[in-house]
Amino acid sequence: MPSPRRTVPVLLILGVLTLSACGDAADPTAGADEAMTTPTVVGTPSVPEEPSSPDTGAEPTVEAPPAVEVPEVLDFTAETLDGGTFEGASLAGRDALLWFWAPWCPVCQREAPVVAALAEEYAGRVAIIGVGGLSGDVQAMRDFVERGGAGGLTHLADTDGAIYARFGVTQQYDNGVLDESGEFRVVTGPLSEAEFRAELDALAES
Repeated sequence: MPSPRRTVPVLLILGVLTLSACGDAADPTAGADEAMTTPTVVGTPSVPEEPSSPDTGAEPTVEAPPAVEVPEVLDFTAETLDGGTFEGASLAGRDALLWFWAPWCPVCQREAPVVAALAEEYAGRVAIIGVGGLSGDVQAMRDFVERGGAGGLTHLADTDGAIYARFGVTQQYDNGVLDESGEFRVVTGPLSEAEFRAELDALAES
């Protein structure tokens, strides 16, 4: 029979070893709280970007209108009856009729309302310009325009006859016809309303 003094220490040692082994065993609940409180990060699905037009960096090209050649006959500046300035070059590339008149001319006085009405009718298609000359009296020219109801036209005050001479016109109530190509010709008057209209129609349709 073994001695009691030897049994007790052996039992003690075995107990200590058992407790130590139990302390080292993994706790099944260890880390459970951490797993529950740590959020799971899920990647956000990417949204494809709309395709963009390639940026070339170049500005849009704007074509300049073709230059209009000014015929020599239109290379002049004149004073208008209302005190303004008229540039002959403004008629370049346009269809126009120049109506030459004198303030003392009765035929011109009869033509005035006809020409004024035609100027309104053909506005935007044919320009009609009055050229008052063969007189140095500007006030008489203004009175002529007022009496004839032709105040809606642009009238040149050709007191020295320079415009008459430039276009080769030698008498009142003649007309100058200018087409958009710059070709000019004198039409001897006086003209009836039908003859005025025929000239204007020919210009508008050219």
